[in-house]
Amino acid sequence: MKTRFLLFVSIVCLTISVNAATLMISDTNKTDNSGKKTGIWKERLGQSDYYGNYVNDKKEGLWVGYHANGVISNMDEYKNGFKNGYSILIDKTGFLYQKETYINDSLNGKSMAYFPGAKVKSETDYTMGVLNGLKKVYYSDGKLQEEGHYRGNLRDGSVKWFFAEGQLSVEYQYKKGKQDGVQKTFFKNGNVNSEVTTVNNLEEGECHEYFENGKMKMSGKYVHGKKEGSWKEFDENGKLIKTENYKNNELKK
Repeated sequence: MKTRFLLFVSIVCLTISVNAATLMISDTNKTDNSGKKTGIWKERLGQSDYYGNYVNDKKEGLWVGYHANGVISNMDEYKNGFKNGYSILIDKTGFLYQKETYINDSLNGKSMAYFPGAKVKSETDYTMGVLNGLKKVYYSDGKLQEEGHYRGNLRDGSVKWFFAEGQLSVEYQYKKGKQDGVQKTFFKNGNVNSEVTTVNNLEEGECHEYFENGKMKMSGKYVHGKKEGSWKEFDENGKLIKTENYKNNELKK
């Protein structure tokens, strides 16, 4: 895939060099006798001028856009009027900032986004327009910021977030887009900050919070997302400092 992409970019650069030297404004935006677009056309795409070929009123082959300063803004492959192949976006300074592949206008495969300077910002897996598989988001220095699994555009499985320094910050479990399983947060030293189980987006069972030194800070129980029974709070030395009792999420006096 990487080899094909590099070959694609090389051919594009050569094609653009040849076309830039020969293309005249008078050659663009023509229709045939039936009124269908044909040949080279110039269109407006956002803030860019977009050049490419029409065959029988449908986009065909390579289409290239340009920023106002003349730098290429985007390149897209078309077949029979639909995006088919690579689609890339380039910033005004000439750096790549997005790379995707399409099948019949549907995003398919890995979608890559980049910071200025072409460092990877995110990578996301798609299957015919649907987010399926792994999604990763990065800090500007290249460290992982977020990593999660998706199915049918919904979070499904483990999703993790990381501190800027690289340590695990949050690990949640999802099922069909809803929190389902053990949900944990962490301190930068690796100790658990909080831990609770959820079922269908509702807290269920024991809930614990901790101090950074690992000692218990608070403990209690949820029933269908509502506090129930005795909830206890401790100081950093482990001494019990407060007890509260709940019934159906209401504090009992």
